[in-house]
Amino acid sequence: MKRKTRRKRSRERRKKSKKEKYVDAEKLLDEYLDEVEVGLGLSHLNLDKDLLKEAIKEPFVAAVGQVKTKPKARTILNRLNSSKDELMEFMAIRIIREVDVAKVTDDILEFLIMNTRKAVVDLAPTLYSEAKKRGRRDLVDVLRYNWNLYGLRSPVKCPQCEFEAVMPDLVCKVCGYSVSFKEIKNSTNLISQLEEMFTYDPEGLKEILTAGYLIYTSTGPMPPSRFKPSGMEIYYEIVLTSQERAQLNKLYNIQI
Repeated sequence: MKRKTRRKRSRERRKKSKKEKYVDAEKLLDEYLDEVEVGLGLSHLNLDKDLLKEAIKEPFVAAVGQVKTKPKARTILNRLNSSKDELMEFMAIRIIREVDVAKVTDDILEFLIMNTRKAVVDLAPTLYSEAKKRGRRDLVDVLRYNWNLYGLRSPVKCPQCEFEAVMPDLVCKVCGYSVSFKEIKNSTNLISQLEEMFTYDPEGLKEILTAGYLIYTSTGPMPPSRFKPSGMEIYYEIVLTSQERAQLNKLYNIQI
């Protein structure tokens, strides 16, 4: 019985000793780092090697997977390039976390702005500030384009940076400018909209004039009682001046 037990233990030890090891993906990254940099078209950025390694490590390890034989660099690159847009955005976000954006080269700043998509809501203020400081209107335009695709688009465009990023507190999410009621009214031709409102919704206009304020959304002005906020919709509570109310009341009373 004891012999059988010893034999069993011996067989288990032999099995463990024969167990194949998986490829160490992080060590493989050290070996392939230069090839990866070239293969992903990042050489012109001249990134610090430690920074590059930190930015690419997670997707590289995922691309290698759990394998027992060493894959070729080309195989890994093909996997990385199959979802390149997502990869570049991931790397851009990681780089921004590790560096002072004010100290990066123009090439790196361009890479960061070009590849900031879904993260634009959080990163736009920093990237806009730096691009503006360097006089890179082209990069500001790219950032604005990405904001329009992936950001929180507001019904009103900021008069300072021209991003549709004016939040309900009337502060621009991108440049920090505080927009006044007057600027919103001018940019939306609000009084003209309210005058027109009389033709299709006189009761709504009457409620606005009685309340002294309105809700403004992407669809235009509406009386407070009809507004039901939903999701991430951006809206403003806009107060009318006594002069504006008097002007509209006169119109209302004449045409009623």
